Amino acid sequence: MQMDPITAATATMAVQLAVAIIMAGTFYASPAERCTRYWALSGLLSAAGVLIVIINAGAPKIGLSVIGNTAIIAGMVTQWWGVRAFYRRRRSILGWIILAGFAALFALSMLLDQPLRNRALLSSLAMALLALLNLLELWKRRSPVPSFAGMLAFVAALVSLATFSTRAIGIYRDHPHFLPDTAAGVGVVVVYMIPMVSTLLFAMALLLLYFERMVAEKHQMATHDELTSLYNRRAIVAAGKREIDVAQRLGRPLAVAYIDIDHFKKINDQLGHDAGDHVITDIGHILKDTCRNIDIVGRYGGEEFCIIFPGMDREGVTMLAERLLGEVRRYRFRDNLPVTVSMGFAVLQPQETERNWTALMQRADSLLYQAKSAGRNRYCI
Repeated sequence: MQMDPITAATATMAVQLAVAIIMAGTFYASPAERCTRYWALSGLLSAAGVLIVIINAGAPKIGLSVIGNTAIIAGMVTQWWGVRAFYRRRRSILGWIILAGFAALFALSMLLDQPLRNRALLSSLAMALLALLNLLELWKRRSPVPSFAGMLAFVAALVSLATFSTRAIGIYRDHPHFLPDTAAGVGVVVVYMIPMVSTLLFAMALLLLYFERMVAEKHQMATHDELTSLYNRRAIVAAGKREIDVAQRLGRPLAVAYIDIDHFKKINDQLGHDAGDHVITDIGHILKDTCRNIDIVGRYGGEEFCIIFPGMDREGVTMLAERLLGEVRRYRFRDNLPVTVSMGFAVLQPQETERNWTALMQRADSLLYQAKSAGRNRYCI
């Protein structure tokens, strides 16, 4: 395989520019996202760096050489910062250290008129280090069930690390095929083709990761309450209807709790609505943490909560109701304000023929009203 290095570098620049345009479009669609901003800037810096290197290839000038090669490394640094931003992490000062160190050493090599080998080795080591940082970031933030995008990004980063490391080793051993001016088949593959493909795959993987997060967040917003992160009313109703069908098929009991924070209007009037929101959030977390993993906890509206207890009979409900009430009684808002709740529990027995979510919630609502009429801070089953 024979290829002019200028042609290979031009193809690399075209790929980087295409990546930059795609990432810029993503950033334009969601300008508040720091990660897409970094990724768009990364593609532009890399493409500009390669373009400067190509223009400077005929009669190299020190200034253009330093600027072009530093821009390429800056593109990889901003790409790494984008990965950190995607995982809600701050920009690392290590990126500035790598960038400044590379620029200084590259400029020194040019001023001392050192051979091309030294600068190519420096570039390969810097790229390998940044590929390793991307790889470590992806590994540390991997999910228990990896997605296609996550696996693709990890593989692309791993290939980049292997390629740049191989190139650095080859240059260190004085193998001419791994220098930028190579025209040999294996050299073109290692120096240009594989990095070009891995760069494109990594950029597309990052884009897919971003879209995966957007889909997950939209699903979260559709099914979860924004304030408490518990299920919202629509999701609770859907889950309740589903659990009633499951209980009917399996012939097992099902319980539902309707819970209301006592004297909540006074909290809002005396302390403000922000304080009221904090109380709702705290009570929601207490209910969630006290229930079983299989129980479905949601905010039904305002200061009201709903909990579905699959497979729980009256005896189990009584024990859990005592525990829920006790945990809430121990709660103090801002360390001095006690907050209590009233709860109504409706138990659907296996032998009952009336299996309707609306009817079940009406029973729970009626029992909640009884608990409030009896003095609040209690439950009725």
